[in-house]
This record gives sequence, C-alpha cells and structure tokens, in this order.
Amino acid sequence: MLAQRIKSIASTIVLAMTALTLQASAFVLPAHTELRASLDRKEPTVVATAFGLLQSDFQRILDVSLQTSAKEPQFIIGSMNGPAAATLAAAGIDLSWLNGRAQAFVLAVNGKGQLVLAGSDAYGTAYGLMEMSRILGVSPWEWWADVVPETRTSLTLPENFRVQQASDVTFRGIHISDIDWGLGPWSSKTFDPSSPYTIGLKTARRIFELMLRLRLNLFWPPASSPQTDFFATRDGHFLAQTYGIFLGHDMEHPVEEEGVPAPLMFSDDGYGYLTRFPTAEDAQRNGGCGVYYHASYKGAPQDYLWLGTASPFLLYQQLTEAYYHGALRLWVLNVGDIKPCEYQTSLFADLAWDINAVRQMSVARHLEEFYALNVGRDIARLASIYMKEFYHLSFQCKPEHLAGTRIGESDPVWQQIRDLPWSEKKIRHRLTRYDQMQRNVEWLLDSVYHYNYPHYDSFFQLVGYPVLATIEMNLKFLLAQLARHGISWLADETVKQTWRRSDLAFYKLQQLTKQYNSQHKDKWKGMMTTDPTIQPVFKMLPHEDAKGPMPAEQPAIATFYGASYQASSFSGSDVLDPVLGLGASIRAIPIPKDCNVTYKYNYNYGNTPSANVELHLLPTHPIETQQRLSVTLDGGAPIVLTYDAQPGTEEWKQNVLRNYAVVLVNIPVILPAGEHQLVVTALDEGVVLDEVFIRP
Repeated sequence: MLAQRIKSIASTIVLAMTALTLQASAFVLPAHTELRASLDRKEPTVVATAFGLLQSDFQRILDVSLQTSAKEPQFIIGSMNGPAAATLAAAGIDLSWLNGRAQAFVLAVNGKGQLVLAGSDAYGTAYGLMEMSRILGVSPWEWWADVVPETRTSLTLPENFRVQQASDVTFRGIHISDIDWGLGPWSSKTFDPSSPYTIGLKTARRIFELMLRLRLNLFWPPASSPQTDFFATRDGHFLAQTYGIFLGHDMEHPVEEEGVPAPLMFSDDGYGYLTRFPTAEDAQRNGGCGVYYHASYKGAPQDYLWLGTASPFLLYQQLTEAYYHGALRLWVLNVGDIKPCEYQTSLFADLAWDINAVRQMSVARHLEEFYALNVGRDIARLASIYMKEFYHLSFQCKPEHLAGTRIGESDPVWQQIRDLPWSEKKIRHRLTRYDQMQRNVEWLLDSVYHYNYPHYDSFFQLVGYPVLATIEMNLKFLLAQLARHGISWLADETVKQTWRRSDLAFYKLQQLTKQYNSQHKDKWKGMMTTDPTIQPVFKMLPHEDAKGPMPAEQPAIATFYGASYQASSFSGSDVLDPVLGLGASIRAIPIPKDCNVTYKYNYNYGNTPSANVELHLLPTHPIETQQRLSVTLDGGAPIVLTYDAQPGTEEWKQNVLRNYAVVLVNIPVILPAGEHQLVVTALDEGVVLDEVFIRP
C-alpha cells in the first residue's frame, strides 16, 4: 500500500512538473487574477480606447484585472512606429511581417511566456486588442444584440501561438441612412431622450464601439438636418477620433482625408447588383476605387428596410468581384438602422478585413461561426440552417414585396394589393416550407428559453424575430391569395377559415414586435415596428374575391440549377468558385469569361423543329462593356444573347423584385431523339446562371 502511495505521489509530482515545463513558454492566465500590461501613455487615443474595452472584457470573462505596469509585464503592447518600438524589438518575436503594412498586427507568445501585441501603427494595435477580445469569446454585438459571453476559468495560449492580420480594404465603413422608423425613434425617445439630436452622443458612442470591435474605420452619418447633425459638431468629430473612425458624407465626399484624392465610387442599384466595376485604368488612379453597397434600401421600385433580408451570398459574390477588379481603397455598406442587418454587417466587415479568410471558409461556414459566437455553439448549426432557408426564401420574394405594390410610380394602381404571379402549386410549396421552418424555429426558441436562457434574447433578435416575422407576413399574403381564389389551405377547412389564418398571422406579427421591443425592460422600445414605411403591405388584408384566375404552372421537359452542370471547361486559378446559397435556386454559378457549362437531358422532339430554352440569370450589370452569353444545342450553331436591364426601366424593376433576369431562346433541333446537350458559354465577365428550363 505504502509503495503504491509513494508511486502515486511521484506520478503526481512528475505530471505537475511536466505541466510546468509545458507552460513555461505558454501564456497562462487563471481567472480571478491580475494581468500586467506594458502600454505607453503616448500611444494614440484609439489604442487607449481599445485597451479600455479589453479591460472590461477581461473583467467580465475571467474576472481578471488588466492593468498597465512596466514592471515584469505579462502582456507587451505597442505600435512599431510609436514609443514602444524598442520594447517590441526586444520582445523576442519576429515582427518583420509588419514591414510595409498598414493597420496590421502580430499577436504572439514569446519564449518567456509573455503575450506580445505589435501593431504596424495605432490602428493595427487597436485591432490587435480587439482580436484578443474575440479570443476571449466576446462578440462585437455583445451590447447591440444582448449577447451574453461565456465566462472562463482560465485562458491558455500555447508557446507557438501567433496571429498576424492586416486589412485588405483601406477604409471599411457603414452608412446609417434611413433612421425614421427604427434607430431614430429608439435613440431620441428611449436610449438618449435628453439629446437635442435624433442620434446623440450616447448612441454615437455605442455605434463607434461596435465599429471598432468589427474593425470598421469609416462612418457615413444620416443626411444632415438639425435633428441628426451631431456628427457634424466638434463633439461628434472628437468622439469619432477617439474610436479611430474617419467621417465621410456621401459618394462625392466619401472620406475626410487630407492630401489624398477621393476614391470615383462604384455603387449597386439598390438591390445588391453593382452597376459598374473598376476598369484597369480606374484601379491605378491615385485615390483608388471604392464601393457603396446596400443591405437596406429605401427607394423604387420597393423598399426593403425591415428584417435584414439582403442575401449574404449575393453580397459576397458582388463584393468579391469588385475586390478582384481593383476596388480596394474604400467600401461602405448601407446598413439602414443597424439592428435588422447584424449578420450582413459582420460579413461585410470580415470581407473588407480579410477577403480570402472568408472565401476559404465559405459564406455558409461564416454564417455558422457568427451564430456560434452570438447564440452559442450548441445551437449554431441549427440556427445557421434556418437562417439559410430564411435568406433563400426572402431572395425569391422579400416580405415587403409580397403585396405586389410599388413606390415612385405615377399610376395609383401600383398602390393596390395584387396577386403574386405564382401558381397554386408554388404557393403551397412555399407555405409548406414556411410551416416546417416555423415549427423548427419555435421549437428551438422554446428550447433556448428553457435550457440556455442567457442566449434567449440574442437568439430572438438574430434568428427568432426575423424568421418568424417573415413567416407571418408570408402566411398573411399567401393564405389570402388562396382564399381570394376560393381555395382553402387545408382540405378539411373552409375558405373562411383560411381567411382567418391570414388575419391571425397579422396579429401574431404585432405580438412578435411587441416582444422584441420589450426585451431587457424595454431596452429596444421603438427599434422595431410592423409598418416601417406605412405601406399597404403592412396592413390587414381585406376579404375580397380575385378578379382573375390563378396563374397556371408552366410545364418543363427538364430543369437544371446553375451548378448542376455535368461538364465544364473551367480553367485558371482566378476562377471564382460556385457560391453555394446564391440565387433563387441556391446553386447559381458565376461562369467566367470564355468558359461554359453543359446540361444533358433526354427527350424526343419528333417533328418539332425547335427547342424552347428559358434561362434565369442574376440581374447583374456588365463588368465590361457588355454582358453576353451564347447557347448551343447538340453541337449546332451558337446563338449569342445579350442582357442588361438599365436601372429605372420596367425590365429592371421586374428583375430586381424577383431577383432574376429571364432570357428566352428558340434553338433549332438537330438531333430529334435521344440525349441532348445544352451548352451555355459566357462571352463576357459577370454572367451568373441561376436556373435553366427546357420548355415544350
């Protein structure tokens, strides 16, 4: 017994000594302790601001007091172009990677077990401090989405730990534009009612903190007025500098930077499709090139301001195209009121910071990681699955567009609610998908409430409300469309009962919105509403009969998704990969110039002289001067087609509301029977094929 006990004690001592040896050059920080950091007071203000945020994060996550101390520091912080240059050079970390880079940092553990943070400049140092916050598990949305980070008992970074990052886009910004229905009323009446401005100091501080945590450094405020021009005041400018934020105004004055020409800016059409891309000459100009992109839009043919339905897959595809064509200087995202667009803002910020990191992980994986950080890893996979379905169905038709109405039209007929051009089969299919999603999300919401309560509010804001509100809006309109045509939703119910289901969806939406605004003792009161723009789409629907028949389902010999090709001639390392999740089919594929995709199907045309082919393409705009493709059937002569609807035209309005352009082509039949091969070739850059229909 004694021998065994001695052996056990010896083993324990050996294990302990081994652990000490392993940790000798690792960075080990137990909870409930103090962390000494060397940080020169002469560092610019943005570094001090970021350090203050990290102090708060250490306190919440580890109950660790982060204090500045030059004596035996465990955490060495400084900028290579600042007063800490000599200290950093002696820290034992290779910092040569920082040479020639701006806004870059290296975060590493040295041979003494010290954590070293070296920034190429003050911005790099500040972003390195925020990277440390992410390592702790703190979300940039911790205040804006009520994310509760998990506490830890310790933090250990191994001896070979090293992170090095730099920005891909120089100026990365957001534009808060349309604040009349959400951010403005909430700020002026709930969060900062004492301010003389619609958005005052208290709200601006929270906006700038979010931006610093997201590594954003440019802000476009709402259009200036006596109620919103806090950002034009001396206090507004000083606060922006404190958080390392540049201020800009619009496309003509994108950034206030002395001595540097402004970037000629390339904007989308309001619906996420860039109208122009930089040419080789544009990319070489002194001021560089910039992009202005919408995740929220107020304008013709119809708004989408409400629930953050802009497709992250389209955002990725278009901004990636812009980046590889030379738009590297400045990116700005119109986020509307911030709150409905949390994920799009995060994706945009991460793309602008390190586009290849997002590209390598894919948008779908990035989405899952976003929810892992904000609602908990144990439910992140399910949350991301439901949100992908949310984005997919919203891409086919956004909730604000279900009424078929338009704004900016002189004819008052466009203010009248109308049927969508969908068959009964399509409506039932969409209702079935929403019915299943509603069951899934309500079950998960209930599970979070009972078993993971700290994440309930963030889950409701980031998943529950947008998904369930979209579902109720679809139920309201699609059930009404069935009822207008004398069709009941279920076989054992009457048309009158289907109308009641439509009405019930309206009232459920009011309840969901009330729940959103009352969270955290009315913290978000006024932020969300069920009628942001007071349009017919948000009203209860009148019980009336349809004036015409329900559209019929169009028959098809064969149907293909863009990425369901069987053969292709893709070549070259610069080819963009298919973006899984893109388009109405979620399998739309960008086809590089001079490349093609082939679709095979069997059919006997008999004496039919020609085949009818219907192509659905994303309504993108030319990257070059034209946007052409050719279609070939069974090796016959190629037929060249051109498509590009100019913004403002009727064709463009139809395209962006349904999110696809239609190209119809009638092709002579060479081989009447057997297997046929349809080849689609991109003759210009920018062609994105979504779906292919072979019609009788």
